[in-house]
Amino acid sequence: MGIGAYRHLVTLTHPTAVIDPPGWWCSLQNSGAQVMEGQVAYVLRGRYHPGLRLETRIAFEDRTLQVQSVADTDERHTELTVMAVEVVGRGRHLED
Repeated sequence: MGIGAYRHLVTLTHPTAVIDPPGWWCSLQNSGAQVMEGQVAYVLRGRYHPGLRLETRIAFEDRTLQVQSVADTDERHTELTVMAVEVVGRGRHLED
């Protein structure tokens, strides 16, 4: 299916906590920014999910993303904006 502005079902995991529900519907877009050499930044947007915090991993297709920041984490907000990165090999670029 690939990355794009339409909605994706991703799987959330946490190293020390059970995330319920483990799935999250969000838009997933390449931000166009390279955070560091070998790391590409992504922007995810979706309705509030209590499991999203810095330790959260996001699995989508064959990618695993690490959350870098979460905006609007207050439950009163209906939308979350999440910045995440995927570590890729030196000099390798992802095709979206």
